[in-house]
Amino acid sequence: MPRPKSRVRYSATAGLPPARLTPRVVPTVDPWTAGEMFVSPHVEERRRGLALLCGTEAARTSTLTAHLLASRVEEPDLTLRAQIANALADYFEIRGREFRYPPEVRSNVAAHVRRFERPQVLALLELRAAAQHGRVSLNSDALRRLFERLPDASATLTRLAGDRDLSLPLRTAAIEMIGHVGFTDAWAALEGLALRLEGRRAGQVPMLFAPTDRADEEHLLPALKETLRLLEEDQ
Repeated sequence: MPRPKSRVRYSATAGLPPARLTPRVVPTVDPWTAGEMFVSPHVEERRRGLALLCGTEAARTSTLTAHLLASRVEEPDLTLRAQIANALADYFEIRGREFRYPPEVRSNVAAHVRRFERPQVLALLELRAAAQHGRVSLNSDALRRLFERLPDASATLTRLAGDRDLSLPLRTAAIEMIGHVGFTDAWAALEGLALRLEGRRAGQVPMLFAPTDRADEEHLLPALKETLRLLEEDQ
């Protein structure tokens, strides 16, 4: 009678200790090469460049990295732009009772951030609007840390909040950012804007010499009221 075949598979290495894997050598990346990738016309290449630039603490503390991050805050790809904003804000992160990075590194990054003007501010506000709708992942305090270091952030945001040529999502983001950072000097201007919009809602007749109101501006009222409440608490 034939013997049944066994289902057990025997191996020549059975019973032997597993072979030790040879450690894989990770090649070092020249920061200039990473920088060239970061400014590539191809978004996937830019993402790889960002990962390399921020991959180690040594790379993060490089003056080149700070310069490149600040120069790309208007990145067309919103997902990558959010990662850049998060990376810039991380320089001002506090762990425990101390900042994550030493003063000389923070000072270098802050010097770049202080040069932001209207285009860069609008790029950051677009990020906030996108994050509010779940389109990008943005650290909750990232934009606050950056706006805190802009010399004229309060005045710039206040002007943008009242700019009727700007889209409502960006104006709403400007109003919300004022409250999030706590720019109490913007109180009077925002209160005036809120009173004007509430007066129009109540049916008051606009004065002939006043600029024509946009009917959809009333959508700013919830953000205005919440920001005014936050600023009142800070005063």
